[in-house]
Parts: sequence; C-alpha cells; structure tokens
Amino acid sequence: MRERIATKERMIGAAMELFHLQGIHATTVDQVLEKSGTGKSQFYHYFKNKEGLIHSVLMTFYSRLTPNGGPVQTKIQSWDDLERWFQRVIDFQKSIRWTRSCPVGTIGNDLAEDQELLRQDVRLIFELTKKPLADFFSLMKGRGELPADANPDTLADFCFTIMQGGMLVSKIKRESAPFENSVAHALSYLQSLRRTGVKISRKDAKPQRV
Repeated sequence: MRERIATKERMIGAAMELFHLQGIHATTVDQVLEKSGTGKSQFYHYFKNKEGLIHSVLMTFYSRLTPNGGPVQTKIQSWDDLERWFQRVIDFQKSIRWTRSCPVGTIGNDLAEDQELLRQDVRLIFELTKKPLADFFSLMKGRGELPADANPDTLADFCFTIMQGGMLVSKIKRESAPFENSVAHALSYLQSLRRTGVKISRKDAKPQRV
C-alpha cells in the first residue's frame, strides 16, 4: 500500500513541478511519467486521464493550505505579519529568478472554458489562500484599528490580487521591482486606513480610545 501511495505521490509531484514550470498545455502525460519514473498503466489506474491528474495536483495544493496541512498554512495576526506575507512571495520569486508565477494561478490561466470543475478547484484554493488575510482584517476591524465600514473580504481581495498580478508581472519582466513597488503602495494605502491610538482593555477586551 505504501509503495502504491509513493508511486501516486511521485506522479503528482512531477506534474506539480512541470505544470508550474511550463503550464498544463505544454506538459504531456509522457513527460510526467518520465520525470516520475512511472508507467502508463500506473497513470491510468490512479488518474484515468490528464484532467484527473490536474485535479489531484490542485487538491494537493488545497491540502497544504488547510489547518495542519503543511508549512504553507499561515496566520496573519499583526501588520508586521502582513508585510512578511508579501515579502515571502517576493523572496520566492527572487529565489527562482522570476521564472515562474503562482503555481495554482498558472494552472487556472490554462484552463479551457469547458473545464468548470477544475476552475472550481482553483477558486476553492484561492478562497482558502485569502482566508488568513480576511481573518486579519476582521481582527483589526474588531479591535477598532480599521474603520467600521471597512470590508475585510474586499481588502483580502485587494492584497491577493496584488500578489497574483505581481508574480505574473515579475515573471514576464524578469525583475521584482514592479512587484515590490506595488506592494509598497498597497501597504501604504492599508496603513492609511489604520486607526492608531486604540487600546484593548484587559477587562472587557473591547477597543477603547485613548
């Protein structure tokens, strides 16, 4: 059983790498088999077809984002954490010399109009990725550090879109300056919304003006 799981995981790992590097259209099943050292009979046993493989790759990404699912899961509980969230992505882009963008975004960009189920997988992962951002902005709003009319989901969309667009542009231009400049402006804008001088009372844990 363990050997079977290892074989399936090798194929998923190889596909993840190839999809991220060159997209799903440019990646053939034969390339996945060659990279993973597996055979066609094993492939069709586990995945049936290429769409089945893509679904398994996306669900692997999803599992890494769920609680206790792996190192990708993160919590954002302070403004410094928010900066670090952006910086980790920028550092990743630099480490690969801007040769790739978001792995899930790369797959999503390649999906055809009739691949709605796979598109739903991508949307599910995007929503899970944005959740720590929305939770953070909800926390700051609850503490009184954001205006009462601030929308945590909208602000999370804003940050997530900056991240996705920044990764794509840095891949195309082979430099991180546009991404870093966009992040700097985004953080400046978010800080402009921030209300300072708010103190959390230990007695009732409600924000009070000081």
